[in-house]
Amino acid sequence: MAVDQEKVDKIRAFADRGRNLEKQYRENPLSLDAIQHYNRRLDDTIRSLQNHVKRQEDALRKQGLEISGQGTEPAQRLAQVRRVKKAYDSLLQAEPDLPSPNSPLPCLIALRETSRVIQENKASIASLRKSLPSSRQQLKDEQDDLEDAKRIHEGLRTRIQRIKREQSENATKSPSELADDFVNAERKRTRALKTSSSKLRNDLDQFIDDHLASQLAAEDLGGPVVGDIMEVPDSTLEAGYTPHGKPKKPKSTTAQDRDDDDPRQQRIDNLLRRQRGGDDDASNAAPRSKREAAAVAMHELINSLLESGTSYVELPRESAASRFLVRAKVAQLHPRNARKIRLIDFGRSFED
Repeated sequence: MAVDQEKVDKIRAFADRGRNLEKQYRENPLSLDAIQHYNRRLDDTIRSLQNHVKRQEDALRKQGLEISGQGTEPAQRLAQVRRVKKAYDSLLQAEPDLPSPNSPLPCLIALRETSRVIQENKASIASLRKSLPSSRQQLKDEQDDLEDAKRIHEGLRTRIQRIKREQSENATKSPSELADDFVNAERKRTRALKTSSSKLRNDLDQFIDDHLASQLAAEDLGGPVVGDIMEVPDSTLEAGYTPHGKPKKPKSTTAQDRDDDDPRQQRIDNLLRRQRGGDDDASNAAPRSKREAAAVAMHELINSLLESGTSYVELPRESAASRFLVRAKVAQLHPRNARKIRLIDFGRSFED
C-alpha cells in the first residue's frame, strides 16, 4: 500500500516536535505554577464543553423536538418529524463549534489517538514476530515444492520426447527388428545390473571388513551396540569387556605380539601365505582374530540370506550380525520363531 510522502513528512515532523518537547521538558521541568495553570485550562475546557452540550440540549428542547409515543394523530407526528429534521439540518449547516487555539483539547485528542495507534502497532509487531518463523518455513517449503515440481516436469518432458522419438523410430522397423532390439536392450540391462550388483557386493564386503566387523565383535563380547563406537581396536577385542560393558585393560604384550599386531607385518605374512599356496590355503581360511571371526560370520549370514531369497534361514545362534540386520530394517525375524530370519522383500511393490 503506497503512502503519501506528504503524510510521511508530517508524521516525521510531529515525531521531531515530540522529541524536542521531551528534551525541553528534561532540561526545564515544569514548575508548580505551570502545572496548576495547565490544570486550570483543562477545567475551563471541560466546563466550556459541558456548557456547549447544555446549550444544544436547551435549544432542541425549546424547539419541541420530542416525538410523542403511540396514540398521536398521524398529522401531528408528521409535523414533529419535520421539525426534528429541520433542526438537525440547521445544525448540520452551521459552523462547528471548535475549541479555541489556546485550548489543550486538540493536544489531548491527538495524544490519545497517537497512543492508540502506538499500542495497535506494538500488538501488530508482536503478532508478526510470532508468525514470521512459521511464514519463513512455509515459504521455504513452498520453494522446495516448486523446485521438485520443476524437476518432475522436466523429467516428464524429457521422457515424453524420448518415447515419441522411439515410437517414430519403431514405426519404420519390422517386427523381427523390434524383437532383436528388445532382446539386446534386456541383455544390456542385465549386464549393467550384474555389474552394479557385483560392485555393490564388493563395497558391502569391504565395509564389513573395514568398519562393521570390529563393532559386531564388540557387541558379541558384551560391549557397546553397533553404531555407538565407530572404531574398536583389536587389542580391546582381545581383552574383552566387563559385565557392565566397559572395556577391560589389555594384557601386556611381548615384542612378538607387537610384531603380530603391526599391519605391515600382517601384510607381509599374508603375501608369504599367498605365495606358498597349496596346503596353507586351508589354514589361512580360519580367522585369526575376533574381528575376522565376526566378519566371516556376517559374510556367511548375508550369503545364506541372499541364496534363500524370501525364504527363512535357520540361525545357529543369536548374534550381533542378525540383530544388526533386523535393526537396520534389512531383515526380519519369523513372527513365531526368533531363530529364523529372512531378507525384507524391497522389490515386491515394484514387481507387482
